[in-house]
Amino acid sequence: MIITQVNDGTQRTCVVSNLKRASMALLLLTFSLLFFALATTYVNALVINAKTSSSSADVQVDQVFHTVKIHYGLVIINDTLKLSPKNANTVSLQNFSIGFPFKYGANLDYCFAYDASNPDKRFEVELDVGLGGRIDFYGVNVVFPEPNLTVIFVFSNLVSSETEALFNLDFPMYPSLAQNASLCNVTVILPPNANCILNPFEEKKPDFNPTTLDDRQVLEHAAFNLTGFQCEPALLQFSTMAYTFPLINVNETKREIKLDQWGGIHLSDFYHITNKGFSMNYTKVSLPKGAYDISARDEMGSISADLKEGNANTYPNATIYFRTDLEKNNAIKFTVAYRLPWNKYIKQQNWRDYNLTLTLFKVFDWTIKELTVTIILPDGAEFQSSNHQPRSVKKSVLQETITFTFSNVTPFHDLNFNLTYEYLVFWASFYPTLWMGILFIIACAIAFLWRAPKPPPVPMVLVPPEDLRSFVEAYEGKTRILLELESMENQLRKGRIPRSRYKVRKKMLEGRLSVLSRDLTNLREKIRAGGGRYANIMRQIEVAETTLEGVEMDIRRVEARYRRGEISKGAHLKLLQEYHRRRERAKTTIDEVLLRLREEIR
Repeated sequence: MIITQVNDGTQRTCVVSNLKRASMALLLLTFSLLFFALATTYVNALVINAKTSSSSADVQVDQVFHTVKIHYGLVIINDTLKLSPKNANTVSLQNFSIGFPFKYGANLDYCFAYDASNPDKRFEVELDVGLGGRIDFYGVNVVFPEPNLTVIFVFSNLVSSETEALFNLDFPMYPSLAQNASLCNVTVILPPNANCILNPFEEKKPDFNPTTLDDRQVLEHAAFNLTGFQCEPALLQFSTMAYTFPLINVNETKREIKLDQWGGIHLSDFYHITNKGFSMNYTKVSLPKGAYDISARDEMGSISADLKEGNANTYPNATIYFRTDLEKNNAIKFTVAYRLPWNKYIKQQNWRDYNLTLTLFKVFDWTIKELTVTIILPDGAEFQSSNHQPRSVKKSVLQETITFTFSNVTPFHDLNFNLTYEYLVFWASFYPTLWMGILFIIACAIAFLWRAPKPPPVPMVLVPPEDLRSFVEAYEGKTRILLELESMENQLRKGRIPRSRYKVRKKMLEGRLSVLSRDLTNLREKIRAGGGRYANIMRQIEVAETTLEGVEMDIRRVEARYRRGEISKGAHLKLLQEYHRRRERAKTTIDEVLLRLREEIR
C-alpha cells in the first residue's frame, strides 16, 4: 500500500511538471506573435510612400504657403508645406508629390526643393512624374523630404505685355496636391512700382487683400479646406511705368575668357535675345567686378555702350544701345568685350599652379536657354581641374581651350567657377625670345645681303609713245562700251527699248569689246616689258580691275540675299554703300593711271 501511494504521487508530480512546461512554451509563443504584429504595425506606420494612393491616407497637409513673385520676365513660385501624420502616428516620408496644371509645364525652367528650416539642405527632385495618375497635371516628386519642405518653381513667359505699361500674369492659383489641404495662403508679389488691375471680364475673381512691402504691391488670399488636384488658373493685370519692366528671352549666351601670358584677362560676352515686350532701344547686362575697357558691337559693327561702376555691394553693369529700335518678337545679336584685373581673379598657389575664381553671372533677371563658357589658357598652360565638368578640352600646339555648356540657367543656379591650371613661368618669355630671334635672323640676312656683290643695273627700256597712246585710247574705248552696255540694260529693264534692238546692239558692242580686249592684252605686255615704273602702272590697273570684278559679284550676291529675305533692309543698304565706295576707289585708281600716261604722251 505504501509503495502504491508513492507511485501515484510521482505520476501526479510528472504530469504537473509537463503542464507547466507546455504553458510556458505557449506563453512564449503568444508573446512572440504579439511582438511581431506590433513591430510590423510600427514599421508600416513609420514609412509612407507618397507615390501610391494609400500614402495619401497616412499624411495630411496642414498648411501651404503659395507665394508667386514676378522677377522681370521670370515668375518664381514658392510652395512651403507643413505636413503631419494622421492619427498621431510617427511618419518618416520617403517622397512627396506636388505639381501644377499641365499647361504650365512647357514654361518650367527650373525646380528644386529644400528643408524649410534649413535652405542649405537640398532634396532630390524628380521632374514630370505625373500626379496621382492624372495626365492633366505636371507633377514633381521630392525624395526623402522633411515634414516642413519648400519647393521652388521658376517659370518664364507667364508675363505678357498688352501695352507699354500694361501687363498680364497667367499663373496657377493654387498648388496641385494629391490630398486636401486645411489652409492655403496665396501671396502675389508684383514688380516694383506696379499696381494690380483685376480683370473685369473674369467671372470668378480671386478675393485678394492688397498690401504694400517697400515699393512692391503684395496681394494676399486665403483658401480653407483646399481640395486636392487643383487646376484653377489665375489671370492678373498690372500696370507699371514704361521701359522699367523689359520682357526679354535670352536664347543664347556665350562667354569667352582668354588668359594671356602677360597678365591680362580678356572677356567677350555674346548675347542672342528676343524682345517679348514693346519696342526697346537699349538693354542692360551685368558685368563682373572690376570690368574696364568695355566695348560693344552687333552684326553691323560697333555700337554704343556705357559702363556704370559698381561698389562694395553692387556689381557693375553696361547699358547697350541698339542701332535701331528692337520691336516686339524681334531678335538681336550683340557682343560685349571688356577686361578684368588679373590680381582679383587669378591666384598663384605655388610655383606652377594657378587658380581662376570667377562668378559667371552674379546678377541677371532672366533664364539663359543655352550658356556656353569657353576658357582659353595662356600659351604653355595645362588644364588641371574645375568645379564644373567640362564638355571638351581641346589642345593645340601651345594652347588649351576648355568649354563648358549649360541649359536653362536661372538666377538660382550655382555659377561660381573655380578652375586650376599648371603654368611654368618661362613661357612668359617665350614670345619675346622668339621675336628677338627673328629680329636677329633678319639683321643677319640684311648684313649678308648688304655685303654681297650687287648685280649690274638693268638698263631701262623705253616704251614708244605710240604704244602708250594706243593703250590709253583702247582702254577709254573699252570703258565707253561697258558704260553703254550698262545703260542699255537699265533701259531694257525700264522698257524704254525693245528687246530685239537690245540684242542686236549688244552683240555688236560685245564684238568690239572683244577686239579691244585682245589689243589691250598685247599692249599691256609691251608696256610691262619696259619694267620699272611701267610694270608698276600695269600692276595697279590689274589690281583695280580685279577689285571691280569682285565688287560687282558682291553687289549681285547682296541683291539676291535681300530678295530672299536673308538680310534686313538696313544691312542691305549698309553693304551696298560699302561696295559702291570700293568701286569708286578702283575707278579713281584707273583714271589716275590713264591721266599719268596721257601726260607722258604729251
